[in-house]
Amino acid sequence: MTKTKIDSFKKVLIANRGEIAVRIIKTLNQLGLQSVAVYTEVDKNSPHVKLADEAIKIGEDSLVTSYLSIDRMIEVAHQTNSEAIHPGYGFLSENPEFAKQCEKENLIFIGPKHDVIAKMANKKEAKEIAKRAGVPCLPGYSIKKSDNLDVIIHAAERIGYPIMIKATAGGGGKGMRVIKKRKSLENDLNLAKSESLAAFGSSEVILERAIAHSRHIEVQVFGDQKGNLIHLGERDCSIQRRNQKIIEESPAPSISKSLRNQLYSEAIKLTKAINYTNAGTVEFLVDENEKPYFLEMNTRLQVEHAVTELVTGLDLVEMQLRIADGQQLSINQKEVSLSGHAIEVRLYAEDPRNDFLPSSGILNMWKFSDSKYIRVDSGVLEGQNISPLYDPMLAKIIACKSNRKESILELKKFLSDFSVSGIKNNRDLLIDILRQKDFLSAKLSTSFLNEVYPEGIKFKGATTKDFAVATALFYESGFNAIQEKTPLIPKKLKNWSNLDYLRKIINLEFLGKIRQIYISPLDTSYYEVNVDKQKFKVAFTNEKIVVDGSNFSFVRFSQISNQLTLIKKDSSLDFSSVGSPENFVSKISDGVIQSPIHGNIVDICFKIDQRVKAGDTLAILEAMKMQHEILATENGKIKIINCTIGSQVAAGEILIKIETEK
Repeated sequence: MTKTKIDSFKKVLIANRGEIAVRIIKTLNQLGLQSVAVYTEVDKNSPHVKLADEAIKIGEDSLVTSYLSIDRMIEVAHQTNSEAIHPGYGFLSENPEFAKQCEKENLIFIGPKHDVIAKMANKKEAKEIAKRAGVPCLPGYSIKKSDNLDVIIHAAERIGYPIMIKATAGGGGKGMRVIKKRKSLENDLNLAKSESLAAFGSSEVILERAIAHSRHIEVQVFGDQKGNLIHLGERDCSIQRRNQKIIEESPAPSISKSLRNQLYSEAIKLTKAINYTNAGTVEFLVDENEKPYFLEMNTRLQVEHAVTELVTGLDLVEMQLRIADGQQLSINQKEVSLSGHAIEVRLYAEDPRNDFLPSSGILNMWKFSDSKYIRVDSGVLEGQNISPLYDPMLAKIIACKSNRKESILELKKFLSDFSVSGIKNNRDLLIDILRQKDFLSAKLSTSFLNEVYPEGIKFKGATTKDFAVATALFYESGFNAIQEKTPLIPKKLKNWSNLDYLRKIINLEFLGKIRQIYISPLDTSYYEVNVDKQKFKVAFTNEKIVVDGSNFSFVRFSQISNQLTLIKKDSSLDFSSVGSPENFVSKISDGVIQSPIHGNIVDICFKIDQRVKAGDTLAILEAMKMQHEILATENGKIKIINCTIGSQVAAGEILIKIETEK
């Protein structure tokens, strides 16, 4: 079938960055349309900048003056003679004022009308519209500016704990907190407001009943300017951390036909009520009795749109562009069919072992093998600096095969060969989730992680054999560096003395603990390593590592200076070569509070000489658009505050010193 050409615009400004900008550029190229990328100083070498036909710098590092600046986006659109703007997801994508300004400036906004965005962007108004349309909603309360704490406490008690605090603007897990008990209400309320203000420019929040063991299921909808509406099936997004999705799949497994049809019906009912156009997603929470409740509507393309594309065979970005051009939907509801099963995992720059704290730094290894059953959507490159300013998602990895079991197997196989180093990441967690019995049997819920990992995310540590291999790799790299500096001396002589081959002590740190390890070279690239009185013979030959005569199973390793990552099929092991244990830098005096990550100080809660108790919130740190509490580790008095509100701090930087009570 010959497709109609797009006539209304030939050049599109992408008001976004990273993975979604790359994704949009690919479709624009396929349609013969020109693309304009925008970037900040930190993004100047990013893939979306290189792939676009044009790229314009819009600012330095501040989000407010760059990716969140409506005026700057409009200015660049006119500067480049762009006729249309695609907002992607996040940033300005659900800002009604942005869509309104585009309309005023005769720029085609690739999304719904501004008044529709406004209705759905405000979660309070969205719920009222859903109720009027007959869509079931959760009990809740909209907090007014005039409400004092007593009013809010009373409202929470009326709803019943646990409750959810939710930002009325935006999404993506920002400005959301689950409150299980009254005592944490005030603190979490303030955090949610602050986080929402930073991410969306509004501190308005609502209270809503939280459902235990709920499933998060959403329906993809599309509407054209002629009034035609369709859905493209559903996605299960129940596996989450911090109310942000980790794994999504389509179709949703283990749900009844009646629930599926009800979800479709409720989604279309809502979109009809607001005369919706372009791409949108109606999200539901489903309780254990398969009763759905309207959660929210996202008036944009979703992060997880790829799973829908793979099971429907449709290009959702292309559909967006054609609808914005005034074209009718090229497919009706009866023609929509789902084939196979698609599962997406989100690879994040974060540390699952440490409360999912985001990680930043240089991505010194980024390698994977191609597979015809795997799609990788990413906006990063090896060697790129991962900034603490933006969302921590590195890539979406999607498997699609004939059924769920085969897709899971393919995804596990691919992830086992995926090598990431230089920053903390959740690869190992994703592999572990895909192996869990409850996941394999589709026992899914938004509380999955808490239930499967009740004591936090823990993986098996490094074995003595792993330590032996890491030690030999460190020694080998140092030896090779010497060889480069002294090329005239035969290799064999460099490990030799008149007494015997040289013996060396290497201190390796792993997960905060140090081991003292002895290594003796027996020959070129052949070593005896003593770990906790256990001896190993380690040899490097033909890109293989042989330990005690048997091949050592690993995928890749990466070493930068004194940091080494040993990547195995199911685990990534980070080692550091350090000085003697007694001088190890992490052993710092009591009362010293360090920054756990790179970020920006947005609040300091105490003053010098004020008394604090262990567990008190000392400061609020913002990184990758999330708020993190810096807690006191012990009782005492604030002696030194080494940071200010608005200051950028590095991981490990000393923030506060407490004079501890004896």
